[in-house]
Amino acid sequence: FGCELQPIDFAMAAEAMGAKGFRIERADQIETVLDQAFATQGPVVIEALVDAYEPLMPPKMPADYAKNFRQALPRTPGHERIEENIAREPAKSMMDA
Repeated sequence: FGCELQPIDFAMAAEAMGAKGFRIERADQIETVLDQAFATQGPVVIEALVDAYEPLMPPKMPADYAKNFRQALPRTPGHERIEENIAREPAKSMMDA
């Protein structure tokens, strides 16, 4: 037997376990939600929706990371959308070492 666990509302699950739950759906909500979370006493869970095709890129990328990223990207599921997202960012911040 299998069970489907998604979608899970992590903010609501946090509330069910005694924590305060917050959800961020848009970038313009980040500052407000963080302010609320930091002002909350006790444990807090922040559920932030993200684009699954937005690559996680460090602010300063070592040369070997950039090289390995370029080699692995074509074999990654959804690489076309990831490449589109990278193209929106300045090349200096995304691919230069």
